[in-house]
Amino acid sequence: MTPTNNLRIAITALEARQGGDEVVLTILTESIREGQIQHSGSVKLTVASKMLFELGNIGAGSLPYALKPEQYDQLEYSAELWQAVKKGLDLLSYIDNTRASLITKLRERQFNKDIASDAADYIADMGYIDERRILARAVEQLAGKLYGRSRIRQELAKKGISREILREELPELLDAIDFGVSLRRLLTRKCDFSRLDDAKYRESLYATMYRLGYTPSETRAVIKELQEEYDE
Repeated sequence: MTPTNNLRIAITALEARQGGDEVVLTILTESIREGQIQHSGSVKLTVASKMLFELGNIGAGSLPYALKPEQYDQLEYSAELWQAVKKGLDLLSYIDNTRASLITKLRERQFNKDIASDAADYIADMGYIDERRILARAVEQLAGKLYGRSRIRQELAKKGISREILREELPELLDAIDFGVSLRRLLTRKCDFSRLDDAKYRESLYATMYRLGYTPSETRAVIKELQEEYDE
């Protein structure tokens, strides 16, 4: 319930939890008509202590602490945001997420778009989302699968890493990989050199290598090197 101007709103109790990281607020709302209380009720909102401080001196001093309607609206939003932040941190305890993937997962858990986006930003500001580390780890894992440049880029595109970080970090990470060695290892495993005179077999082999991120010209060059060694 969002209070309107005919409501009296006040914080009547504060309870610190989680070692002081969050605060449970008890908020009394009273409906006033012609100076008389027509209806009253209370709600509890849980917010991060930091969020409460960012809203100003809300709750400071003696209680009850009167709230303006806009302050109440801010507290409601902060309470929902804090729930999303806690869920996001829980998700990150299982697996790394980019900002984009975390937003998607929060949306899947019924948080609206704005809350999910703000929660991901809040968590990133806390230092729990490191897309540069995620990128470096992903490139290492994909290179371990012997993927070529184009396949690595395709796989990274699925992870939601920001374009800015990809632009800044990816070229250097790719330059550190010896794709020639990777392709030689793949072809050593997959190529039947006794069948290279078969055009259909060659086309199939080139297509397989292309799916793994290597151009036909790259594949032909390495096959030529390996075939010379095979013929010896």
